[in-house]
Amino acid sequence: MRQLYILRHAQAASPQGVDDKHRPLTRQGLADARALGQLMDRMEFKPDYILCSPARRTRQTLAKIQETLGPDTPVGYASGLYFATTGQLYDHIKRVDSKYRNIMLVSHNPSVHGLARFLTGLGPPDLLMLLELDYRECTMAALDCPIDSWASLLPAQCDLKNLLIPGKDFRGEIVD
Repeated sequence: MRQLYILRHAQAASPQGVDDKHRPLTRQGLADARALGQLMDRMEFKPDYILCSPARRTRQTLAKIQETLGPDTPVGYASGLYFATTGQLYDHIKRVDSKYRNIMLVSHNPSVHGLARFLTGLGPPDLLMLLELDYRECTMAALDCPIDSWASLLPAQCDLKNLLIPGKDFRGEIVD
């Protein structure tokens, strides 16, 4: 069994004159990402490899999560994760080395939502319904994948174990 954590970056600002790739997180986004890292730690969701889009908002999201989980997990910043389609995200995951059992993907919507839906075949009905409805910023799906290697990952094969949603499961406090 392998675990896959699919995370949409936290809430981003849209400052005038800043291109999309360099948009920063809002104060709430920073707080939510930190709170998600703390919740992941309590739930023992520990990736041993992370795939992350090179966009500023995904890097900032990951940095806040790593404040709790620690900075030692190897991270692959792939330019192909920025503006990737669901299929391209799927291909990136399938290329992850089999030595990694628990991986996290930090990227963008609508592709991360599409990927979570594409890979999920089983799960509690209430979580499956929530997954269909929304994948707001800083939402993370935790999937159990019954595979021996990432290369053998197939659609609708994973079990949705948890869907962590800001404002429902966690909310970061803004610290001045």
